[in-house]
Amino acid sequence: MASSYSLPKLPFDEQQTYINGQWVASTSDKILDVENPDTADVIAKVPESTVEEVDQAVRAAYTAFYDGPWVNEYSGAQRRDAMLALADLIAEHRQQLELIESINTGKPITDVRGELDDTIDLFRHFAGYADKVQGRHISAQAHTTLEGYTTKVPVGVIAFINAFNYPLCLLAWKVAPAMAAGCTIVFKPGPQTPLTTQYFAHLVAQTGLFPPGVFNVILGGVAVGQALVDHDLVDKVGFTGSVATGKHVIRSTASTQNVRATSVELGGKSPGVVMPDVDLEKTARLVVFGTMGNAGMNCNALTRLWVHRSIYDEFLPHLKAAAEAIQLGTPQLDNTEMGPLIDRRQYERVLEYIRVGKEEDKAELLTGGKPALDRGYWIQPTLFSNVNPKARIATEEIFGPVLSVLEPFDSLDEVIEIERKAEFGLAAGIFSRNHQDIAKFTRKMRSGTIWVNTYNLLTSYLPFGGFRNSGFGRELGYESFDGYLATKSIIDDISY
Repeated sequence: MASSYSLPKLPFDEQQTYINGQWVASTSDKILDVENPDTADVIAKVPESTVEEVDQAVRAAYTAFYDGPWVNEYSGAQRRDAMLALADLIAEHRQQLELIESINTGKPITDVRGELDDTIDLFRHFAGYADKVQGRHISAQAHTTLEGYTTKVPVGVIAFINAFNYPLCLLAWKVAPAMAAGCTIVFKPGPQTPLTTQYFAHLVAQTGLFPPGVFNVILGGVAVGQALVDHDLVDKVGFTGSVATGKHVIRSTASTQNVRATSVELGGKSPGVVMPDVDLEKTARLVVFGTMGNAGMNCNALTRLWVHRSIYDEFLPHLKAAAEAIQLGTPQLDNTEMGPLIDRRQYERVLEYIRVGKEEDKAELLTGGKPALDRGYWIQPTLFSNVNPKARIATEEIFGPVLSVLEPFDSLDEVIEIERKAEFGLAAGIFSRNHQDIAKFTRKMRSGTIWVNTYNLLTSYLPFGGFRNSGFGRELGYESFDGYLATKSIIDDISY
């Protein structure tokens, strides 16, 4: 089906990659279709980079780091100003970026506008760190001629492998702090959603302030990611994606000639707890927002819901009404609130989990559970109730618009005991007016982000990351910036 919204003319050739400050024609004979998930129409074709092109990109970043001006001549203030100029260019081009992102991902345009706000803010925020890299003086105490101090230096060449679900926003999460620290970058977007990454590379070039090799783009899927992870000139790998692939990345970085650092943001099966003292209607809306945002393709989506027994039966109708009120439709219209799944593979995966919920887990289908609209990869917002906490739909990451309302609970302590030992630890939420319950939950839960009476809200200055199978390392906040710096210790005998 033809889309009523067409991809705008791109200011670059999408069949080229950006390496060493230039657009390079790929020699690959493998071409990837880029789809509009709303209609399943092919909107662009991009090459899958060859192993030789991956090598060219990494070597360009390596040369830029060790021999180029970005690290060896630019001051922190110059890097800051380059990043601020880039943020201004993103702002100038935001309408084109918003439309491209909405068409390529199927996201509602209203959501994409918020993500562009975040992207611009992230580059401006981390630009402020670029001239504030500081070490420490560490005294060796009295009666000694030894002086000690530390310096912070950029880690080096960073290989980023991005997920498909937040192409431009997650790029900013990764690239902005790494650039501010003085690192050079090779970036691989998700194969389904490469277009705004390529547009970003175009804007990097347009500033005229980033030396060749500071930012490079390669395109493709698993084989390209593997070649990037295996390259011995890479100093650190940053990955966002599935648990299985993340574990493979970690093993790969340890088995190459040079061991390198990794930061991995993986899956989640994030729990929410509804205590008996809440506003039922308001809480239901917040829960549904926490689950159905980005069509549930959100690593920290609220997908396991605990509701206190005393309000369980009263709360479910509010939850059902909130889910059924979600407006589906053409993503580029302002009244659309939820979009489609990203591709057929994810669409079929989610439908299979819905079948499992009904037939194997014997959960009660409260609403949804079927394809939506007559095109693309649309699925209705889906709620299951009275779900066994050990059921597959309650323990495995679905990555779609599906919420499991678990069997009712009586004690917050029992919920915490179950959840703090769970496989994932990315995020959690509690809805309550009782400060003792809130304090207990936030203190005892092993989750990297905990929301209280809200959900899914993130800021540039607060770190984000998880425990256990949700990964390690932090994105956003100073902690992210510090992750792209290494510490040197200097010991000086001043009596010499």
